[in-house]
Amino acid sequence: MKSKALIIEGIGKSEIKEIQMPELKKNEILVKVRSCGVCTTDRRIFTGEIKVPTPMIGGHEVAGEVVELNDKVKKVKKGDLVTLDTINRCGVCYYCIRGMDNLCINARKGRKIEDNFLIAGGFSEYIVVKEKQVFKLLNGTPLKVAALTEPLSCCLHSVKKADLQFGDSILIIGGGTMGILHAFLAKMRGVKAIISDPENHRREFIEKMGFKAIKPEEIESVVPEINEGHGFDAVFITAPVINVVGKTIEYVRKVGTIVLYTSMHPTGDLDIDCNSIHYSEVKITGTEGRTAEDFREATNLISSFHRDLECLVTKTVSLEELDDELGLTPTGNEQRTVVLF
Repeated sequence: MKSKALIIEGIGKSEIKEIQMPELKKNEILVKVRSCGVCTTDRRIFTGEIKVPTPMIGGHEVAGEVVELNDKVKKVKKGDLVTLDTINRCGVCYYCIRGMDNLCINARKGRKIEDNFLIAGGFSEYIVVKEKQVFKLLNGTPLKVAALTEPLSCCLHSVKKADLQFGDSILIIGGGTMGILHAFLAKMRGVKAIISDPENHRREFIEKMGFKAIKPEEIESVVPEINEGHGFDAVFITAPVINVVGKTIEYVRKVGTIVLYTSMHPTGDLDIDCNSIHYSEVKITGTEGRTAEDFREATNLISSFHRDLECLVTKTVSLEELDDELGLTPTGNEQRTVVLF
C-alpha cells in the first residue's frame, strides 16, 4: 500500500511523497491517520533548533481508524477509532522493568520506512504500530480533539510529579496548550491553578476557559495570598523561559515542587540559590514524555471530557498546508494546530 507523507529533508525543506507501507508483522496494526497534532517539537525540528537525521517523517500526536490488522491482534478490530502511543517501549530495559517506560533506553533507536527516519511518522496517510501502542476511543470522540491525547498524557505525567492534594494551589508559567492542559488536569484533581503569560490575547483565552491568568510581573503580588503567604504547592514551567527557574524557588512553599516541563533550546545553566533549596527542602524535577499508563488514562479523559478541550484546537490544516504551518510560531489566542486527513 502507498501512503502520502510529508518528508522533512532538511532545515525548512519538506516535500510530500508517496512511500510504500511495510507488510504487517505479528501484533502489528495499520491505522488510517485521521488527525495529527503539530507539536512544538515538530516545529523545532523543521527550523533546525532540534537536530535529527533526515529525511524524516514527524508527527506523534496521532488519532485514526484501524484498517488492517494481523490475526494475532485481539485488542482492537477493523473500524475502531484509536489514539496512538507512538513511543517504541522495549519492555525489557532497566527503566521499562522498573515502571519508567517513558525513559526506555531503546525508544529512540532508528526506525525507517524506505530511507526515511520515523520520529513517530504521523504526518502520513497511514502508520504501522504495534498492538500495545493502540488505545481505543469511545464512540463519539471527535478525532481532531483526540489528537490532544498525547500532549495530555505528557501533562498527566508532569502533574503526577508534584503529588498534589485536593485544595492545593499551583502556578503554571506559560499559557500555551501545555500550560492549559496542566490547569485542566489540576482542576480534575481539585487543585486551583493560576497561569502566568505575558500575552494579553492568550490571557483572555485562558480566562474564557475558566482559569485565572495573570501577567508575569503580577506573580510576586499573588504569592502572599497563597497558603497563608507560604507560597504555591507547586510551580510548573511550561514555557522555555530558563531565566525564571531560579526565581520560582521564591514562589513555592517549603517542600514544594518545581517541575521543568518544557525543554530549553538553546539550553543553559540555572542561577539557583542552593541554600534556598537546602533550608526549604524544595524539590526541582524534570519530566519527560509519558508512561503507557499515563497514555491509557489520557485516552479515557479525552473520551469522557473532550468537550472541555475542543476549544484548544484553534486551527486545522491539510497535509499539503503543513509545510507552511511548520515554520510558524503560535501566538496570541492560537493554541493547537491539527492536521486533518
